[in-house]
Amino acid sequence: MVALYITSVESAGKTALCGGIGKKLISDGKKVGYIVPARLSEAGNSDGYRSIAFIKKAFGLVEPDDMLCPIELSQGDLWQNLTDGVEKFSQRIKQVYNQISSEKDVVLMEGLSNLIVDKVSTLACYTIAEILDAKVIIMLRYSPTLDLTEITQISEKLGQRLLGVVVNFAPEARIEVVKHGVIASFQNVGIKVLGVLPEVQGLSGVSIGELAETLSGEILNDREKNNEIVESVMLGAMGLDSGIDYFSRKANKAAVIRGERADMQLAALETSTRCLILTNDLKPLPAVASQAEDKHIPILTVKQDTSATVAGIEEALAKTTFYDTQKLKKFENMLDQYFDFETFYSELG
Repeated sequence: MVALYITSVESAGKTALCGGIGKKLISDGKKVGYIVPARLSEAGNSDGYRSIAFIKKAFGLVEPDDMLCPIELSQGDLWQNLTDGVEKFSQRIKQVYNQISSEKDVVLMEGLSNLIVDKVSTLACYTIAEILDAKVIIMLRYSPTLDLTEITQISEKLGQRLLGVVVNFAPEARIEVVKHGVIASFQNVGIKVLGVLPEVQGLSGVSIGELAETLSGEILNDREKNNEIVESVMLGAMGLDSGIDYFSRKANKAAVIRGERADMQLAALETSTRCLILTNDLKPLPAVASQAEDKHIPILTVKQDTSATVAGIEEALAKTTFYDTQKLKKFENMLDQYFDFETFYSELG
């Protein structure tokens, strides 16, 4: 049985990596467990619980939520547990882990997000990896000026426990050039790169249902498409020359159009559009409604004007999360292309 601790420097997509690797292991016939060993308690922060619920469902796990997240403490209290109270902390982690790992081949552990950034996350990584004899993967956000000094220090501290790093959010248009540069940089300091993943727009999108909820809008048709992901947003231009050519610039979009502009609504429907958002609380003309029905493109009506609607969409996009089955599937496909599973399996043992 193998324990794998996945941590990240800032927010780099560790839940997505847990989900993608876990689904790959499951498809290869492995029995996979999941646990968030320690979580920081912060006012108004429910994201950790959402990740647990999402991964639990994706992996088909039956353990109760409190077992999958056994320790929740403030930053100060967690530091105390990792230092003066480490013996008690170790006993609790081992106890829950032994239950989780029963009859499992691999247990994925989602660590804290601020490796390097704060000493608590860094110490938690060292301590939990040692307690459970776990392998470690570190996720980082791509930057053209990525400083490897501190990552190298952590690598030296972890030693053979570190499987490698995964660099996320690399520019998709330059992914091959970036990949070679990143791999060469890490090879120079003796660290394996398991993957360089592109920044894919659909993974940061928002569902039609989430848009409707944020905007307090009404979906008039094809409500079964609530879970379709909107990857971009376009505004209906004011000029008379705006039409199909204009709306063809972006795919899988939400087209925000004034309720009285049926001409632009019809043009948007001729292109790759996830949904129409009609402002000013106006219903579509029959011709628009009929074409939307034929093409199975939902129409969402909102009371706000265009400016307020755009602000609401920006709010929804700011709150978007990975916790969507379509996004997980897309991430799985991306891992198949950009993650080195051959090296991963070899190093995992």
